Amino acid sequence: MVRISIDNVEVEVDANASVLDAARKLGIDVPAMCHLAEHRPNTSCMCCLVRVDGAAGFVPSCATRVREGMQVESESREVHALRRTGIELLLADHAGDCHAPCQNTCPAKMDIPNMLRLVADGNYSAALATVKRDIALPAILGRVCPEICEQACRRGQHDSPAAICQIKRFVADRDLNSEHPYQPVLLPDSGKHVAVIGSGPTGLTAIYHLRQAGHRCTLFDAADEAGGRLKYEFSAELPLDVLWAEANAIFSLGVDLRFGTTITSAGARDTKSLNSLVTEFDAVLLATGNEAADWSAAGVTMTKSGVRVDAATRMTSRDGVFAAGNAVRPYKLAVQSVAEGKLAAECIDCWLRNVAPPDRRKTYETRLARLTKQEVCDFCEGSLPTARVERSLLTRDDSEAAARSEAERCLECDCRALANCLLHHYAAQYDCDAQH
Repeated sequence: MVRISIDNVEVEVDANASVLDAARKLGIDVPAMCHLAEHRPNTSCMCCLVRVDGAAGFVPSCATRVREGMQVESESREVHALRRTGIELLLADHAGDCHAPCQNTCPAKMDIPNMLRLVADGNYSAALATVKRDIALPAILGRVCPEICEQACRRGQHDSPAAICQIKRFVADRDLNSEHPYQPVLLPDSGKHVAVIGSGPTGLTAIYHLRQAGHRCTLFDAADEAGGRLKYEFSAELPLDVLWAEANAIFSLGVDLRFGTTITSAGARDTKSLNSLVTEFDAVLLATGNEAADWSAAGVTMTKSGVRVDAATRMTSRDGVFAAGNAVRPYKLAVQSVAEGKLAAECIDCWLRNVAPPDRRKTYETRLARLTKQEVCDFCEGSLPTARVERSLLTRDDSEAAARSEAERCLECDCRALANCLLHHYAAQYDCDAQH
């Protein structure tokens, strides 16, 4: 056994170990994309560089054997800069999409390709679970969403895009009409209680995700029933029975409903004040939609468009009070409000658990440029030549065959190895330039 020091931390390892082995023993995540355990070092990626005392320059840690008393520098700014260069050189030859164009365009970032694969395989329950990870109201959005994801579908450059929204609607309707509609798994009771003001798409979505995180929820709304903007902005496209069905599915997770209750900044006559909610609950979410009140009297800073929030945490100027959706700024699309509700729930959950919200800026995304006509033909080679299924065939009671046929038209533009892609992981970790 020999003892070495990495970034002034000592570690004891076998005499035949590499510096990479020693670093991993200390829990240091050194990028090594060409390294395989029990195989000779390849040293082709040159991303695992370290500085070793006595060496003229930087050396690959995977191919450098330890020696007694060795001093290693792994996490310095200089070392990281060289690793970043190595990763960006690999990225220079990388062609492909981390996520499919349709998923990148969807405001809710739903895993559209996976949903389509599952529908094509006839696995509707898994398809519905995939949808509901990001979209709490798929039957509603399947009727009111303007299908912006389909505008990015690569199949549209060839003939016509996949009918993504209608397939989502098919999956959601099938579930709502089943004997046992989908119920997400709820974590054990956290002991925390959240007040949600507003039962529109943002509020309903936030409750859906907060309940899964184990937090109790009480919903307040001045109206006598749920829906918010969904009831009056989309009345022509959205049957009320569909709205009630999806709202009740969320309420069945265990929600205290306080309809006909007006919440105001100061608590005027026949109303409840925001101050009282802050005292009574562990967190409060303002999801009051387009008719957002002025909460300044309760210590909440307002802007011309709505409530001012921290972009990273969605918290207002008042501790424990959050805001999202049209209460913050006008959103035309219901799917944007749904995305806002999920984001707010994630931020509230982090705050209640006293952990920092994920840094959404620290992401990496490789995207192909718009394909040429020839590239589109090459991309579509081997795909099913079938035409897009008519909308009417996807909304009938016997639409299963049509849905599977339409789902099979998907070109599967997404990366199937993204979950365990080391290049993607380290490109984000080292803040690499996607255009390098």
